[in-house]
Amino acid sequence: MADILYKLLFLVFVIIGASATLDAVIKFSDAMILALVFPNMIGLVLLFPKVKEEIDRYLKDIKAIKTK
Repeated sequence: MADILYKLLFLVFVIIGASATLDAVIKFSDAMILALVFPNMIGLVLLFPKVKEEIDRYLKDIKAIKTK
């Protein structure tokens, strides 16, 4: 079902994009890219403690290997 919905949505945007001006298409594309920044930033903030923990563990393991 999601596959069909995606294809229909894609088709609608292809038709709109073909009938709109290039300036409008580029502005819409830029706005959608900007909209993707917000969930990514939230994810980065939420995952930062786990990433820091894993980096610290990785660096500790590398130092242990070098001292052997």
